[in-house]
Amino acid sequence: MKTKEQQALTDELTRVKEQLANQAQRFLIRETALTEELGVLQKAELEANKRFHDEGQKYTTLLNKVVPLCAEVVGLKEEVVANKAKMANLEERSVDREVHLSKVEAELTEKTEAIEKTKREITKKAETLEKTKEKLTEKAEALVKSKEEMTTQIEDFENTKAELLDDVVDAYAARFEDAFAQVVCKHPEMDTSPFATANHIVDGQIVPRRPQKDTA
Repeated sequence: MKTKEQQALTDELTRVKEQLANQAQRFLIRETALTEELGVLQKAELEANKRFHDEGQKYTTLLNKVVPLCAEVVGLKEEVVANKAKMANLEERSVDREVHLSKVEAELTEKTEAIEKTKREITKKAETLEKTKEKLTEKAEALVKSKEEMTTQIEDFENTKAELLDDVVDAYAARFEDAFAQVVCKHPEMDTSPFATANHIVDGQIVPRRPQKDTA
């Protein structure tokens, strides 16, 4: 999850950088075109000023052409004014381009900072998850160890229980044999064949015990 999120953020940053690079390239091309146009206008202004100067020099020798020349001079002046207006417009557009580029750079910086902040948060969460994983692993190992210890204790208990049961059975059998020998000793004429640990008394009679069914 950590790698996918970081890869998505890296792709987003790359895409934004490519967009900004494309915008900067378009602005550069536009600026170059505007600069060339400005050069053409400046050259035209210089040529117009030169023509204006030349026509002024000819004024004294071409007095009979004063009216056409004056009209031409007026036109040239209007052309100069128009060229100056174009130059001012180009300068204003250049300023607007600089402002736009500044805004784009500010947006890029803001997005970059946001991406870095998100990456730091993801890294912090990943570290927290890793610590939690380590704690859970330790608990799981402790539970496995505890289970093994309990299994060992249960096995020891069952072994001890079996040993105690064998001891009780042996002690019971030994005591029965002792008691039986004492009865035979005191009453040798008594028929002791009905007496056995496998028998019991039912309605005043000694009868064999019924074998218990195995419930296992």
